Amino acid sequence: MAKAKGKKAQKKAGEKANGQSPQVKASSPKKEEKVEQAKPQAKKANGGNGKLAELRKEVETKLQEKEQAAAQAEELRSKAKELEQTAKQAYAKVLVPYRAECKRTGAECEFAGGKSGPVAPRVRFLLEKTDKGLKVMIKGQPETEEVIPFEVLKKSVNKAAWAFTDKHLGPKEVAGNKGAGLGHRMRKLIKQS
Repeated sequence: MAKAKGKKAQKKAGEKANGQSPQVKASSPKKEEKVEQAKPQAKKANGGNGKLAELRKEVETKLQEKEQAAAQAEELRSKAKELEQTAKQAYAKVLVPYRAECKRTGAECEFAGGKSGPVAPRVRFLLEKTDKGLKVMIKGQPETEEVIPFEVLKKSVNKAAWAFTDKHLGPKEVAGNKGAGLGHRMRKLIKQS
């Protein structure tokens, strides 16, 4: 190993004395010719025409302006979103005590905010199959108990379900889509036996 290091060191010293860089190897004359031939072609493609260089420079400038404008627009969007969030939080902070006071005094609160409540209160239907038909009742309201005959159910289960919900809960605008849920449960109970 010592001899190998010695030879390498001698070779580097010899290259330095000749004026060559020690890391760069001398290239063959053929490679140098190819590089020289490629240089004029690159000049023709890039800047042989002065007008082409000017147009390219103008395009690059406009591209940079476009990218800057997009960055500024994104920054403005984020600032606007932050501004809106702070305004919403301030509104909610002031609205809560006002609503509480309205509720305490029994006055109607004219300001809206937050999620609106459900259209109608949640109800559960109790269903039972009898000899004459289906016994239907709203849970917790025994006065709503009804027996819907099988003849009516054979004509249309949906119509029977909607008639029951309209009678005891009110129209669809008030009660929501409770008739559809009741109709599905009625159909399922009829198919079971």
